[in-house]
Amino acid sequence: MIWCMMRELGGRVLLSASDLMRFSGCHQATAYDLQLLRDGGELPAGDDAEARILQAKGLAHEKAYLAKLKESGRPVVEIRRGSMQDCAHATRAALADGIDYVFQGALHAGLWGGWADFLERVDRPSALGTFSYEVADTKLKREITPKHVLQPVVYSDLLARVQGRAPEFAHIELGTGKRATIRLADYAAYARRAQRRLEGFVADPWPTRPIPCSDCGLCGWADRCQETWDRQDSLFNVANIARGQVMKLEDAGVRTMAELASLDHRIRGMAEALLHNLVALARVGTGGAYVGGHEQAVTCPLPHDELARVQRVAAPAWFPAGLAGPGDGVAGGSEWPSGAK
Repeated sequence: MIWCMMRELGGRVLLSASDLMRFSGCHQATAYDLQLLRDGGELPAGDDAEARILQAKGLAHEKAYLAKLKESGRPVVEIRRGSMQDCAHATRAALADGIDYVFQGALHAGLWGGWADFLERVDRPSALGTFSYEVADTKLKREITPKHVLQPVVYSDLLARVQGRAPEFAHIELGTGKRATIRLADYAAYARRAQRRLEGFVADPWPTRPIPCSDCGLCGWADRCQETWDRQDSLFNVANIARGQVMKLEDAGVRTMAELASLDHRIRGMAEALLHNLVALARVGTGGAYVGGHEQAVTCPLPHDELARVQRVAAPAWFPAGLAGPGDGVAGGSEWPSGAK
């Protein structure tokens, strides 16, 4: 996720749908955002080349949909970016006029606010008149995930405050050119529970720690997390290790690469072939920070023949000689590192 600054309004944190999406993926990133907002300090790293490319593609997708609407001949009002209060006032005026589409409409109530990509008129009565509005968001994704419905649900709740009626649907214009329509009632409980959890965290943050996730590659705080893992000699720096494997090792009292490299006993509930690979990789110090995103491991940076050599050289003394690793016919199950197939 491309980083954007958390805001304050009237002396209180103003939460956005982007904040909620980031929090749902990584509590540590939100902790860093809050620390920066409240205490100042070092800004996160700027977007890297990949993030800038994705951002440019996202903006192009949004502009292409805007151009499509204009070409259709239906009226579109664009809300110029300014203060939240001014933009929200202009948005309410446009909605009251019954304009067909509002681009970058600002919505705000209580702790929550933000700019919706599009608000589109539908023929359902509301406090505005014989019509009301629904949210349409643009996403480069080929399909929607639960995480990505958070944004339209948040904006739809804010929109309901303006028009006096909850929208029934929200829409996502996908990168494929197709439109996904979601029934908001199906996701409202999930989104509101996530909102309450974020509100609770902002009011009274609980302890967090850096854990690799799917947002790491596009997160401005990635360097700070890596510095923490390096300083702590974290297991997350073991090549090809997965989050669940780290948790299992830590539960067994193995918390650093050095402790894993010197391990002289089995770990309850962990396949021996898998543990063999992890001990070997920690022992020879293959390095290479874990760049992940899922419970499953990423591809091992070592070629197959090199991994086999590492295993022969660095196998722990207690490991059964018959289990030589890849190619020996031993199935590692779901915990077998994906690079050691």
